[in-house]
Amino acid sequence: MSTAVLRLNCEDAKGVVFNVSKFIFELGGNIVDAEQHREELDNRFFMRVYFDRSEMDLSREALRQRLDDLAARQGWDASLSFSEDRKRIAVMVSKYDHCLYDLFLRQQYGELNADVALVVSNHPDLGPIARQFDTPFFHVPVAKDTKADAERRALGLFEEHGVDLVVLARYMQILGPAMVAAYTNRIINVHHGFLPAFEGAKPYHQAYEYGVKLIGATSHYVTAELDRGPVIEQEIVRVHHGHSVGDLIAMGRDVEKRVLAAAVKAHAEDRLSVYKRRTIVFG
Repeated sequence: MSTAVLRLNCEDAKGVVFNVSKFIFELGGNIVDAEQHREELDNRFFMRVYFDRSEMDLSREALRQRLDDLAARQGWDASLSFSEDRKRIAVMVSKYDHCLYDLFLRQQYGELNADVALVVSNHPDLGPIARQFDTPFFHVPVAKDTKADAERRALGLFEEHGVDLVVLARYMQILGPAMVAAYTNRIINVHHGFLPAFEGAKPYHQAYEYGVKLIGATSHYVTAELDRGPVIEQEIVRVHHGHSVGDLIAMGRDVEKRVLAAAVKAHAEDRLSVYKRRTIVFG
């Protein structure tokens, strides 16, 4: 089955669902799954349609052009993606390995409609893991006076490897504006907590000192505002006074892996729509 995903957002109005369904039907497609959401913020309407295009007698380019024409007439912001086009991911890491391992294993198990195309790190430590999974590894050191040059090199590597999505798998550097702008709503970060709680170094030590009863993690798109991008996924774990710092760190690693993987999976399946500071997560 050859499938595609149509996503749109527009001002809420009568007939949007009808017009989308009519468009797919008249071209010979069959809707497999459809979801819609009316957002009170600015009276916006969001829709995601997953459809079978096996019997459509037109090329991908022609289908995209037909959608563009319809969207222009209706005033929609619409996009079309094809399920056979697996996303190509650049994973950026530092020295923590748990999220990197998890993404590689999920790729190996067929859980992601995406492939890790390369790994870029500001340290050499995780090179053996990338090589274990037959993935190119690039050590791009970052220093205060060379940060801009390092990011230009990383961007060149992304272009060379055809990267669609950048994943910060506990990459302990703040991205510069050039990289953020180059991959708007295509850089996913995982943060060790419910933003913006316990910012800075040693978050689990801070959590332990404060005697917290919940720890968690947040995955979000990266924007120019540090740790203020649209939230994609969050998860919590209950803790108590009997847990040590080591316990919290171990529990935190598990949560981080899950929320990062959930965000990457949702992006790879084109289930996300961003509007201003909010993320609509379908499915």
